[in-house]
Amino acid sequence: MFDQDYFALRLVRLKSLEEWSPQKEGLCFIFPTGGVGHVNGSAAQRLVPGDILVWEGSPGGRLCVPKGAEMVFWSFSLRLEHLIPLFAGNEISLLQEVTDNFKGSKFFPASTALAMKCHRLIEEVPSQLDLEHRGHLLRVAAAILNGEFRAAHHQRVGLGQVEERIIRVFEELSVDQLLGLSIEELAARFGCSRRHLNRLFHHYFGFSVGALRMEMRLLKAVSLLRDVNAKVINVAAQCGFNHLGLFNTCFKRRFGVSPGCWRKQAALEKSRPATVPGEDSACPLQAKGLCPLVAGKPENIVSLAPKIPPLKKSPGARTLPGLRAGKQAIEHHAQLAYPKASNSLPLTV
Repeated sequence: MFDQDYFALRLVRLKSLEEWSPQKEGLCFIFPTGGVGHVNGSAAQRLVPGDILVWEGSPGGRLCVPKGAEMVFWSFSLRLEHLIPLFAGNEISLLQEVTDNFKGSKFFPASTALAMKCHRLIEEVPSQLDLEHRGHLLRVAAAILNGEFRAAHHQRVGLGQVEERIIRVFEELSVDQLLGLSIEELAARFGCSRRHLNRLFHHYFGFSVGALRMEMRLLKAVSLLRDVNAKVINVAAQCGFNHLGLFNTCFKRRFGVSPGCWRKQAALEKSRPATVPGEDSACPLQAKGLCPLVAGKPENIVSLAPKIPPLKKSPGARTLPGLRAGKQAIEHHAQLAYPKASNSLPLTV
C-alpha cells in the first residue's frame, strides 16, 4: 500500500524565493518549525513555526518563501480512502463533508490546542521508516481528522434541526396563509424575526420570502389564464393583486409578456403534441427540485412560448439537505396554487 515516500515524515528546507508543492495525491500535512512562508493561490496564507496547514494540493498552489527568508517544516501525505477500514459507520457517512472541508487548504494557527498537540506528536515520531513510524503519523492525522468529524457531525445535527423546523412550519401552513399572511406574521410562525426569516429563505431556497410568494402568485395566474373566459382583472384579484396595473407590470417583468398576450400565445400552442418537460425546462421551482408538475409528469403539458425564465437565486444558496417532507410540503402548496386540469391550456414549467 505504501512506498518509501508515502505516509512518511520528511523534513523540507526552503531558501529565499524557493517554492515547493506536494508530490503525492491526497492530503498533505505541513508543520512549520522555522522561518516563514506562505501559500500562493486565490488566498495567500502566511505560515510561521507552530502552525499547521492541511493542503489538498490545489492546482497551481505553491508553498513560497519570501526574499531574504527561509523556511523549515515537516510534511507527510495521506489518502483518506486508505483509512476507511478504521472509520466507524457514522464517520464514513460524514466522510464527504470532511473531504469537502479540506478542499484547497485548511489552516490551524499555532495558538490552538490542536496545533500544539500535533507538533508535540511530530517530535515523537521515530526516524526509522517502519510500521511504528507510520503509527505515530496516524496519531497526528487522527487528532486533526477527529476534530473535523466532530465539526461535521455538529453541523449536520444543527442543519437537521433547522430543516425539521422549516418543514414543520411549512406543513402547518395552508396555501392561503403562505400567500396571504404578512412577512411579519410568517416570521412569527417560524419563531424568528423578519430579517432572519429572509436569511433562512435565501440560504435554503435561494429566494427571499417575498420573491417566493410573488413566484407562486404569478404561477397561479398562469394557471388561471388557461381559462380563455377568465377576465384578467379577476385573475389578478384571485392572485392577491388589488391593482390591475400592478399585476400587469409584475407579470410582464417576470415572463416578458402581458397576461393577455400570454393567453393568446398559449391558445396558439393548444394543438401541439403533448410532451413532458425535461431537464432543459426553466421552471425556477423545478431547479430546486420542488416543482410538482414535473414530479407528477402530467400528460397534458406541452411547450408554450415564451418559456418561463429562471427566477434569480441568491449567490451560494443551496437546497435543504435531502428535502424529504419539505419538498412534499411545498409541492402541496404549489399544487393548490396551480392545479393540473386535464382540459387546461398548455403550460411550460
